[in-house]
Order: sequence, then structure tokens, then C-alpha cells
Amino acid sequence: MALCYLSMFIIFFVLISVPAGLDTLGMIEFLQEGQLLFAISYSLGYLVFGVLLAITLQSLQHSLPVENSALASLADRFGSIWVMLMMASGMTYLIGMDRLIHLVSIDPVQAQALYHSLGLIIEALGGGIELVGGLWVLLLSIAGLKQNWLPKTLHLLGLLIGCIGILTVMHIVPYLKDAFGLLQLIWFIWLGVLLLKH
Repeated sequence: MALCYLSMFIIFFVLISVPAGLDTLGMIEFLQEGQLLFAISYSLGYLVFGVLLAITLQSLQHSLPVENSALASLADRFGSIWVMLMMASGMTYLIGMDRLIHLVSIDPVQAQALYHSLGLIIEALGGGIELVGGLWVLLLSIAGLKQNWLPKTLHLLGLLIGCIGILTVMHIVPYLKDAFGLLQLIWFIWLGVLLLKH
């Protein structure tokens, strides 16, 4: 999952440079030119991530000392919801962009409307607000602290990440989403190493 995050960061901040001052049609043309790169990015960042998250949830169920913990079970529910949201976002993007690129040559006005609708749906489901992912990390970290499972510092980092994720509900506050992603990247690596050792 950390590699999925890193792949998206590299694609969007290193490989892709969005020209300044593009209008909606210009953005659609830009997406069309980089269609393969965008498709790879969303496939990795949403679909592959969703599959790996499902595997992680399964691993966590068998790793926690107290398997019937109410907090851990609640965390697992939010984790499962996050899997569905991420995969739905990825599939919506891939199908939506294909339709968008076919539509722009036929009806540019409808293509622009679809572009804005698609952006709204994807942001709402899987990127604009990190509430569900934040709740998963927060509840899992509280359960870990209560069960004295894994290092305390990992769970304290998880508490911070979870709170930041929940605060992205106030999406007008800058850099919250970026902080959530960067800190969670570290948390994923740390958790992954510990689970492999376990």
C-alpha cells in the first residue's frame, strides 16, 4: 500500500506536469494525451490499493491478541468500507475517463459536464475526504493500545494519522490530506514490517 502511495506521488508530482491556465477542454485534452499514465496511476492507487487493504484487514484479524475486540471489529468495518470506496473510485475513474475521451470529439459541451461530474464523484468517494480511512487507523490504534499489541509509538502515530484523516472533513483547511497521506505511508511501511515479523 505504501508503494501504491509512492507510485501516485511520483506520477502526479514528477512525471506529470499540468500546464498552467488550462480551461476544461484543455484539461480533457491533457488527460487524453496522458491517458495511459493516468490509468496506471488510478489502477495502482485505488484498485491495487483496495485489494492490498483487504489482505491487510484479513491479516490484522488473525494478528490481534483479542480477536473478538469490539474496537478492532469496528475498525475492521470501517476498513471494509474503505476498500469498497477505493475500488469504486478507481473503477469510476477508469470507465469515466474512457467515456470522456470518446465524448469530447462528439459533444464537447457534454464532455465538459461529464468531466466536472466525474471529478466530483471521485473526490467524494475516494480522495477529497479521508474520514473512513482516518476512522479505521484511529480505531485500530486505540485497539492496539488497549491490547498492548505492537509498539506503542506505532499506535500513537496511528492516533495522529486517524485524527488528521477525520479532520479532512473540513476540506477547506490546506495540507490536511497531504499530511494524512505522507504520515500514513510511513505507518503502512512500519505496520507491514511488523506484521511480516509476526
